[in-house]
Amino acid sequence: MSGKKRYWPSFISPLSARILAIMLLPLALFFIGLFSIDQYRSVLVRAEFDALERQGMTLARSLALAEADRTGGMVATRELSPQTMRHLLPLVGYGSQLRARVFQPQGQLMADTFRRGDRFPMTRIRRREPVDFSNRFRVKTVGAFNNLADLISNRPPVPVMNLRGLRHADGLRDVRAALSGDIVRNMWRNPRGQLVLSVSLPIQNLRVVRGALLMTSTGGNIEREIANVQWAFVQLFMGILTVTILLGLYLARSITRPIVFLAASADRLRQTGDIQTPLRGLPERKDEIGQLSQALSDMTAELQRRIQATAKFAADVSHEIKNPLTSLRSAVETVARIDNPEQQRKLMDVILTDVNRLDRLITDISQASRVDAELTGQTPEPEDITALLESWAEVSRARFGQHRLSYQPYKKALMVRMYNTRIIQILDNLLANAMTFHDGEEPIILSVKRLRGQVQISLADKGPGLPAGKEERIFDRFYTERPSSEGFGKHSGLGLSIARQIAIAHGGQLKGASDKSGGAIFTLTLPLAD
Repeated sequence: MSGKKRYWPSFISPLSARILAIMLLPLALFFIGLFSIDQYRSVLVRAEFDALERQGMTLARSLALAEADRTGGMVATRELSPQTMRHLLPLVGYGSQLRARVFQPQGQLMADTFRRGDRFPMTRIRRREPVDFSNRFRVKTVGAFNNLADLISNRPPVPVMNLRGLRHADGLRDVRAALSGDIVRNMWRNPRGQLVLSVSLPIQNLRVVRGALLMTSTGGNIEREIANVQWAFVQLFMGILTVTILLGLYLARSITRPIVFLAASADRLRQTGDIQTPLRGLPERKDEIGQLSQALSDMTAELQRRIQATAKFAADVSHEIKNPLTSLRSAVETVARIDNPEQQRKLMDVILTDVNRLDRLITDISQASRVDAELTGQTPEPEDITALLESWAEVSRARFGQHRLSYQPYKKALMVRMYNTRIIQILDNLLANAMTFHDGEEPIILSVKRLRGQVQISLADKGPGLPAGKEERIFDRFYTERPSSEGFGKHSGLGLSIARQIAIAHGGQLKGASDKSGGAIFTLTLPLAD
C-alpha cells in the first residue's frame, strides 16, 4: 500500500511514551510509599501511649498513697475522698493537653482536670490563626493523601466518641476494665475530628482498687508530625516528578528525534528513487544512534552501489548479446537469399559460431549472477588450502602436461575458510588465461606463501605481460584482451571478473601485474582462519 507515512513527533511518539512510562514507574512506587506511613504513625502512637501510661501510673500511685495516708492504713475504705483530689490538680496542671478523670469504684465521675469543681467548666480561649492559600493547599493535599491511604490500607477506621457531659462510666468499657484492675489503651476521635489517646488505669493500693483513672491526650502532635512528613514527601515527590518528566522528555527527544529523522530520510530516498544521493545521516552523533546512522548510511551506499552495478551489468549484457544476435540475424537473412552451397556453408559456420558465443555468454552471465547469491551470508569451515593446491596442481599437470605447470608443495598446513569449488574456479580461470598468453618452453609457476595472517597464491607465466595501465581494467566485465592468433568471440570477458568477485566474497583480493622478468603474474590473497 502506497502513501505518505506518518512519523510521530518525538514528544508524543509511542517510543517516547514507553520511555516516560519506564522512567515514571519507580516514581510511582515512591508515590505509593506515601501511603505506607502507617508504621511511622504506629511508632509515634506507641510512644505517646507509653508516655501517657507512665504519667497515669505515677498519678494513680500518688492518689492511692495519698488516700492510704488519709485513712491511716484502713484498707477497707475503697472510695476516694474529695480531700485526696486536691493532689490531682497540682500534678496534672491547668492548660495542658493532658486530661485526667477520676471515677469512684461504683463508676461515678469524681474529678476532671478540665473542670474546677462540678459546675464551673474551664474555658479555653485561643486566638484563631489566619490561614493563607499555601496552608489551605497543604491541608487539602495532606487530607487527600490520608483519604487515599485509608482506602488502600487495611487498618480499621478510628471510632468517634463523645465524652462531653460524662458523669458515669456505664458506657465506658475501658474504665470498667480499669475498675477490675486492668490497664487499657484506646484511641478514638472526638466530634471535632481530633485524634484522642486514652489510658485507663486502676487506682489501687495493696490490691485494693479505690477507683479508676482515665488519662486522655489529643493526638495533635502526632497528626502534625505525620502531616509534616507527608507534606515533605509530597514536595519531594513533586520535585522528583518534575525532574523525571523533564529528563524523560529530553531522553525521549534525544532518542526518538534522530530515529524519526533517519526514518524520514530513508522514506524520502525511497519515494524519490534517487540512487545517486546518499542517505542523510547523523555524523555529529558519537553514540549508538550515531553508529546506527553510519550503518544505515553505509548500507544505503552499498545498496545504491549494487543497484548501479546491476544496471551497468544489465546494460553490458544487453550490449554483448546484441552483437552475436545482430550477426546471427544478418547471416540467417543472407543464407535464405543465396544458392551457392559454399557460401551457405560459410554462413552456417558463422551462425554456429554465434550460437556457441551466445551459449558461452549466457553460461558465464548466469555463473556471475549466482556467485553473490551463493557466497553472501554463509561462513565456510576452515580447510587446508595447501592440500587443495597440491591436488589441483596434479590434476592440471595431467590435463595440460607435466612440463606446463611447476609447483613446489608448501610443507605446512594453511587453514582458510573457503569454498573448494569456487577457489578451484579461480585457479582454473587463471591457468587458462596464462595458457593463452604463455610463450616458450618454461613452465607456468604456481607458488604459495604465508604473509601476516594471509596466504598468498601466485601464478606467473612467460607471456607478453599485461597491457600498461590496464592492470585493473582487465577485471571489468566483458573486457577482453586476447592474442591476435586467437579467433574473435572465443571468450566472454567475464572470467577474471568472476574470479575477483569470488576472491572478494572470501574476504580476499585478486590482483594482476607484469613481472619484471617478463610475463604476467596474478596474486590471490586470502585471510587465514583464526
